[in-house]
Amino acid sequence: MNLVKLQILVLIEKYKKVTDVAAEMNLKQPTVSFHMKSLESELGASLFQYRSGRVLLTDAGRALYQYAVRIVSLSAEAERTVKQFTSLASGNLELTASDIPASYLVPKLLSQFTQHYDGIDVYLSVLPDDAVRERLRSREIQLAVLHSTEGQDDTFHTQVIAEEETVLVFAPEHPFAGEQELTAQAVAREPWVQHEAASFLRGISDQWAQLNNVRVWNHAVLGSPEAVKGMLYTGRMVGVFSRSGIEAEVAAGRLAYARLPGILPDNGSFVLAWRKDYTLSPLQQAFAGMAAGSATKNGIPGAPV
Repeated sequence: MNLVKLQILVLIEKYKKVTDVAAEMNLKQPTVSFHMKSLESELGASLFQYRSGRVLLTDAGRALYQYAVRIVSLSAEAERTVKQFTSLASGNLELTASDIPASYLVPKLLSQFTQHYDGIDVYLSVLPDDAVRERLRSREIQLAVLHSTEGQDDTFHTQVIAEEETVLVFAPEHPFAGEQELTAQAVAREPWVQHEAASFLRGISDQWAQLNNVRVWNHAVLGSPEAVKGMLYTGRMVGVFSRSGIEAEVAAGRLAYARLPGILPDNGSFVLAWRKDYTLSPLQQAFAGMAAGSATKNGIPGAPV
């Protein structure tokens, strides 16, 4: 049972057609069909079924699929890692980040990194915080930037790269802009613009409401941080946001903010994260070191926690 056969099984589940699998793998269609039959013969089980021009996995095929995905993923990870040990003058740095750090923190770090290593190509994927964590656990990605609070996930090494402050945000003409002291009850009575359920900031607002025994009015739920800010510009609504993510808008007079009143949840930090069973490549170590240096420069301990 070699890797090529497992790759074919994984791609059959994705495309449902032998022709598409052959094109993806740059193989001839008879070669793909041969490997499929060979795998069934080797395991003594029917793995594929043909219906209306499509190829589907049987129950046995689906059972094998869950292992094949992991094996193929590990093989690709191993190849990438070994290649990155050859030189820091060339190569790819792949990074995944949740929405807020991807928008307001990571681009600055990647810009600094490419200035030092101008032969490196960088790739940034942006996903909700929960999805980043799940992909990190399942080995689909190796290095990520996300929101984190102390003790949130003990399967990761985390290195603080920026402190986070979550604040209450509203338009400059909102009545709260002239208030000296806000109460949790008054804030909860306002219509809220909320982040999507899987986001860290939505978790912060939910925790704040629970800690202060209030219920907020989720007038709008938006999946984009920029859309949240856009809805806050002109409306009477309020919401929570990373302070670092609204600096430009506050300076331009388009948004205002105040500290969340009452009992506050842990704001957490932006962290660089990787699995404890994963060894960073030299390229990833170089990025982690630069991020740690940037954090220390700003008065933030950069050692793993």
